[in-house]
Amino acid sequence: MNRTDLACETGTKQGGHYVTLHCEKNEAPEEITALTKAIKQFLPDLTDKKTLVVGLGNENITPDSLGVRTAGKVLATAHLKKADEHEVRREFAELGLSEVYVIAPGVMAQTGLESAELIKSVADSIKPDCIIAVDSLACNSRERLGTTIQVTDTGISPGSGVKNERKEFSRSVFGVPIVAVGVPTVIDINKDMLVPRNIDVIINHYARVISGAINRTLNPGLDESEIEQLLM
Repeated sequence: MNRTDLACETGTKQGGHYVTLHCEKNEAPEEITALTKAIKQFLPDLTDKKTLVVGLGNENITPDSLGVRTAGKVLATAHLKKADEHEVRREFAELGLSEVYVIAPGVMAQTGLESAELIKSVADSIKPDCIIAVDSLACNSRERLGTTIQVTDTGISPGSGVKNERKEFSRSVFGVPIVAVGVPTVIDINKDMLVPRNIDVIINHYARVISGAINRTLNPGLDESEIEQLLM
């Protein structure tokens, strides 16, 4: 195994496909490379495509904040393409940027609305070619807790990581390919939800890894420092 290949599982479930990356060593550069490769298996050609990135979860509950923290590190570029300034639009074209929209809709307790309903409204307006959704997950295996990244095209049920499942995100609901990326942040044992003591470290680490892979997938012409400057 070389330094850019992590141990992974691939397979099918619920009529779709999945990839599970094992990240026990917490080496972000290698994990970003491996996750980028995994996402591209589901979205091989994003040239001239619109992508909507959705960060699901509740930023006030650490185990459920992965999607929100990830969304804050993903570079949105759609506004640059639509800018009034000719120079900005020209730079967008010269950099070969793809059109990226980013949203963190919060949870029903904060908005009074289903996340899926909010995102469906946004998607109907901007008409993305694909959606990448990021969320915290629950697992029943201590070995997978905070050590795996799961990627699937079967969709996602927001809130499933904290026993609060809402309406699903799936291709059948939105009509476009959906890639869901998640990390198990809680473990369900006999109906009790257990959280690692270092959960904040875990969330921050994977928010960096997942956002890095998404940025690299959607805008490979930009390096990490350029993305950080544009995010400021």
